[in-house]
Amino acid sequence: MRKTKSIAEIGVYPPPAGGISVHVERLCDTLEQKQIPFIIYDGNGENGEKKRAVVPIPEIEKWAWKYLWQKNEDIIHNHFLRWQIRFTLSLLKLKGKKIVHTVHSLRNDGTQLGLAQKVMVFLTGLLSDHFVAVSEEVKEKLLELRIPERKISVIPAFIPPTTDLESDIKKIPDYVLETFTKYPQVIVANGGVGNLYNGEELYGLDLCIDMFTKLARENKKLAFVYCITHIGEQALLEQYTERIAAHGLEERFLLVQEKIPFYPLIQKATLFVRPTASDGDAISLREAIYLGTPAIASDVVKRPNGVITFVNRDADDFTKTCREVLYAPPTDLLQYRQEQERYVEQLLDILL
Repeated sequence: MRKTKSIAEIGVYPPPAGGISVHVERLCDTLEQKQIPFIIYDGNGENGEKKRAVVPIPEIEKWAWKYLWQKNEDIIHNHFLRWQIRFTLSLLKLKGKKIVHTVHSLRNDGTQLGLAQKVMVFLTGLLSDHFVAVSEEVKEKLLELRIPERKISVIPAFIPPTTDLESDIKKIPDYVLETFTKYPQVIVANGGVGNLYNGEELYGLDLCIDMFTKLARENKKLAFVYCITHIGEQALLEQYTERIAAHGLEERFLLVQEKIPFYPLIQKATLFVRPTASDGDAISLREAIYLGTPAIASDVVKRPNGVITFVNRDADDFTKTCREVLYAPPTDLLQYRQEQERYVEQLLDILL
């Protein structure tokens, strides 16, 4: 009987929940359903209670070198972003392992790399079996680094939620759920607070408050739920809270700091917004499309099919676009659902 090959999922696993950690979690859900053995090596370490067993790796570089000399899984699937980690793990090819890197983002181009780093990237490309780029932009950057094109596939990181919706809804506080009951239209967003990019709020909470302040005067049946993933600067959060209260909107604009499942809120929402000043291939946007919720995002990068864009950091255009979608939402979102469902099977074809 042929032995089923095992997979090492090397990256981060929630909590905390983020784009990469949620991707790893849902991929592991799929592997479990298909009875494919795997082990999770979690760079988040002992951070909170996990829903399944993980091997914590708080010191990633040291662990990677030690892992070379240990008994390894058959397939090495790496999610870490640093080339040093990619290179170290690619050396396992010398032990006959299959090496696949999912490249969730790539900011270093060849002009920023020294000679030693360029050699390291070259050897990583030579030894590794495949690179999964989450977008065409990431693929182009890999090509600039001279990664062979035959080794690159573009597959977005979105994997549909596989957990039980009802059990996840029970994890959401009553005051959040009551907002969806009390107000017929609810806009949702998530992201950090106080993370600045070129001097601007990276996740666009300031734009959300400005937009909602205007639309709330026009529409008394409208509310907003912003789920905070992390706080970069507490003083800015306090300023935003005061700004919301100054307009008398504290009951209609919620700043949720509890760590809760976010996709049920997207599913319940009238509109999902992502006004980021910089971005990659945002999983939350694909989640909204998959769940049939209209989505608006800044035009700072190419967005998935079905997403409506506004001019980056243009508060007036953001407000105008939200107003238009709330009054006349798109009716053809289901056509994009099948496109989102195919990605995980494409990824498994490469891994296995």
